[in-house]
Amino acid sequence: MLIMHISDTHLGKRQYSLIEREKDVYQTFSQLIDIAIKEHVNAIIHSGDLFDVFNPSNNAIVEAIRNLKKLKESNIPFISIPGDHDTPKRKGSVYPHYILTELDLIKVLDHKTTYVLQENSIEIYGIPHVPTVSKIALKEILSSLKPKTNKSILLLHQGIRQLLPYESAWQIEINDLPKGFKYYALGHIHTRWKIRREDGSIVAVAGSPDIMREEEIDGYNKFGKGAYLIDFSKDEPLIQDINLEVRPQRVVTINTKNLKAEIEKIKNEVKREKLKPLLHIILQGDPIRKDFLNRALSDLTDFVLYYRIYKDETKQLLNNEEISIPQDKSLDKIILDYLIKHEGFSNVEANLILELIKNVDNEIVSNEIIKKLVGLE
Repeated sequence: MLIMHISDTHLGKRQYSLIEREKDVYQTFSQLIDIAIKEHVNAIIHSGDLFDVFNPSNNAIVEAIRNLKKLKESNIPFISIPGDHDTPKRKGSVYPHYILTELDLIKVLDHKTTYVLQENSIEIYGIPHVPTVSKIALKEILSSLKPKTNKSILLLHQGIRQLLPYESAWQIEINDLPKGFKYYALGHIHTRWKIRREDGSIVAVAGSPDIMREEEIDGYNKFGKGAYLIDFSKDEPLIQDINLEVRPQRVVTINTKNLKAEIEKIKNEVKREKLKPLLHIILQGDPIRKDFLNRALSDLTDFVLYYRIYKDETKQLLNNEEISIPQDKSLDKIILDYLIKHEGFSNVEANLILELIKNVDNEIVSNEIIKKLVGLE
């Protein structure tokens, strides 16, 4: 019994508005489908964010249908839960997955619906993404789950405290996972991660099959990108990495004092890549005029798909004094520190405000957060 675990495919994502990047995302998804067919897997489980937005483009829907039809023709079920990117922002709207269920191409799970494989031998549970504001309700649902077989799977798309330590980024901890499952298929986090627990069960983050953001580059270099292949033929599951070759992305440092030489060095390095890479540039050294910098960087155009200034760490002067932006804090932490230290909000209030900022376009979640802020819940 072989099952492929994939996640966070983000079909339709067009990184930096590049059509080439949208095509890359479709290509990685198609590669995984073809590998699943070649390996004769019994099922594919997808742990959320099938699409990049809840109202995907026609292109994204067509690509999903085209690939999922290949699975159906091979009698391979595709079992999924919606992630936060898949979740509609207005009441009454449906998940984009339901377009695919109408065509009998996928199975969508919630905590009341399970899917059984191979004559009751494997039972698959799943919970669609639950926002931070409702994490207490999520924990109650998790504690109510009681798998009936000794080879059960649980699909989740949530932030895990041990992996996303900032208060507003996680909803559950590893210890909140209900006992009795053999494989916990996690999504939402884009870098691969897995552990085997004392009871023999595996908790695994499949990660995104392509590099969606620059902070994933280090994880890609260490762990790769792709999917997991899980063998359930023994008492305890065995897990194998399936690695894809994706378009390279690099974080590079350029010092303005040696601008031309360092650009030439980068050109020589990226010539060896099969696909033109994306460059995220950290600028160091002395301040430099933007027009002069842009002319120098334009030499990279024929060698890379895209480049951008990721961080400007050049020395900036104010009244002849050097100033710098803190490099050791995330944007979330900077906002939280400001709300608590300068506006006088409590830690709980500040985290609710941050959650409201992140969900400003989500009518359902925003209303719940506002109720909590004004004391109606």
